Amino acid sequence: MPAARNDLTIAEFTMDDYPVVHVLWQRCDLWMRLSDGPDPTLLKLTRDPGLFLVARDAGGCLVGTVMGGWDGRRAYVYHLAVLPERRRQGIADALMEELEERFRRLGALKAKTQILTDNESSRAFFSRRGYVREDFCEPWGKELAEGGAPPCR
Repeated sequence: MPAARNDLTIAEFTMDDYPVVHVLWQRCDLWMRLSDGPDPTLLKLTRDPGLFLVARDAGGCLVGTVMGGWDGRRAYVYHLAVLPERRRQGIADALMEELEERFRRLGALKAKTQILTDNESSRAFFSRRGYVREDFCEPWGKELAEGGAPPCR
């Protein structure tokens, strides 16, 4: 059941949303990876049903997204994005409130995200929501497919 907040509706992503969401991600300067294509996105929906959310305004226009992951131990936040012209209107907070509540219902005790080192607006947003930088661990990764991750800076 979609959650409504004032003139905003938060609902689960469907593959019908994919073309608009893909353009939204590009407009928000998200690094697009192989995992952002249609087939991996469909796999994501199968793996974590109910954790990929979209926000629509009163006119039905898709204005934001957030994708959640749950591995049974930790919850993860991916691709929080709001149209640039719609930022600072509470859309990202509404998406995160709904996603975090869904994480809690699954039994998650902690949520994590990764923020690019030069993305100050994301750092400020997540800090306001109570997320803290964890200096006691380092993010490590390995590309399993060519083009699967952004280039190191």
